[in-house]
Amino acid sequence: MIKLAIFDLDGTLTKTNKIDSECFIRALEEANGLSEIQTDWAAYPHTSDSGIIRHIFQERFHRLPEFAELFSFKQRFVALLNNCWLADSSRFAAVSGAATALARLRSESDWAVALATGCWRLSALMKLRAAEIEVDGIPATFADDGIAREEILQLAVVKALEYYEQNEFEKIVSIGDAVWDVQTAANLEVAFLGIGSGENAVRLCQAGAGRVIDDFAEYDQFVQSLNEAEIPRVSRVS
Repeated sequence: MIKLAIFDLDGTLTKTNKIDSECFIRALEEANGLSEIQTDWAAYPHTSDSGIIRHIFQERFHRLPEFAELFSFKQRFVALLNNCWLADSSRFAAVSGAATALARLRSESDWAVALATGCWRLSALMKLRAAEIEVDGIPATFADDGIAREEILQLAVVKALEYYEQNEFEKIVSIGDAVWDVQTAANLEVAFLGIGSGENAVRLCQAGAGRVIDDFAEYDQFVQSLNEAEIPRVSRVS
């Protein structure tokens, strides 16, 4: 059996948390006429693009967004991200060592890789291209595939099992940068490796992460941390 490493995107592979939030808020206002948005994403029931926009529409209009409203939002969101990238590509930088670590791990005989992100597919692929991170051929799931982070992560495992022709994985490690990533791993009882430094690393540890590294610059340290990663020490949330 082989092991599976599942990567998050914003803040994990790319340094795009801030620009993503800025463009998300602008797109809601410009495409849907929504302003004064709560930007503490952890306060939402589901911290995915799909979960957040559904919650906002339910609060404001007491209904779910219609297809045309979602389409308009996504198009404006990606357009804003593209415009910002053209204006300042440094805001779409990869986390140190991310591209190389992902490529090297894909070549390891005892590891498989997948992507599971709360971003829309269109915006996720745009940010990965901007950061020059190659993900072609990697099983991937997005906010288009589910509302809850647990749904998105579980589907990534299902896709990876099929893609790598496995009945099960020896170990599954979710790699993320946010406290909701820790909780998701705990809820699904999979191992977790945190990516963060300074105050963010402290928050991850306080949330229950047993292993946290600054970035992927030291590949051997990254792989060792993957092997040592454990299920977060927090209570499961139903």
